[in-house]
Amino acid sequence: MTINTIKYTELTGNPRHDKLISLVQSNGYISNEELASALGVTTQTIRRDIKTLSQSGFISRHHGGAGRVSSIVNTEFSIRETIHVEEKALIASEISDYVTDGSTLFITIGTTVEFIAKALETKKNLRIITNSLRVANLLYINKNFEVITVGGILRSHNGGIIGPNTVSFINNFRADYLITSLGAITNDGVLLDFDINEVAIVKAMLKNSKKVLIAADNSKFHTSAAVEIDSLKNNMVLFTDEKPPVEIMRIIKEKKIELHTVKKNHKDN
Repeated sequence: MTINTIKYTELTGNPRHDKLISLVQSNGYISNEELASALGVTTQTIRRDIKTLSQSGFISRHHGGAGRVSSIVNTEFSIRETIHVEEKALIASEISDYVTDGSTLFITIGTTVEFIAKALETKKNLRIITNSLRVANLLYINKNFEVITVGGILRSHNGGIIGPNTVSFINNFRADYLITSLGAITNDGVLLDFDINEVAIVKAMLKNSKKVLIAADNSKFHTSAAVEIDSLKNNMVLFTDEKPPVEIMRIIKEKKIELHTVKKNHKDN
């Protein structure tokens, strides 16, 4: 097996653990022996590392190796809040700059869109329709904003609101922008997420938006999810922190999709 490697991100405070997570994310599945060789430690150490990281929800533990977390179940919300923080903040700032004052926005659920909600505080005269109670709580105190929340079932794990009444409510509005994150972008340009109920809301927002602003840090190009949202289209604007893989870049060019790649601050050693 040829091991694909990617630059690792500081997630755990342990460089070896961070590298292990990156190797698993890049390869999908990797054996204990291959991990031991790549990281220069024993297989016993790798087994201990995998046990620790799987218990924390970063990877999935398998017999003889480790894989990405399930494409059916997303990583725990509290963990996602601590992952790719710098990238999310930079993407959020770029999206805030892109949004024009006086716009109507749909905003979905997720840790990344919460960064964007915070970054929007400098904007003026926004109308925001959201199915995230957490996003609404960040925005409603701003006197420049009109914040509208949907009705439905409130989820305890992420503050999201879902249900058929939510979709009906969304269909009453037309937005200038939909601001959303997602679970994954495949090499053939398919946008994926984890929860079919949440995706139903996103689809309704997509249908009623002029432009779709997608926030996707580089990890979204190397992971998987189970529920299809849509495919990349020319009314979409992709905001990310690294140039997408060659296959996705080809689709971006063919469909003339606007791409914004933010610059990370790298400290010299």
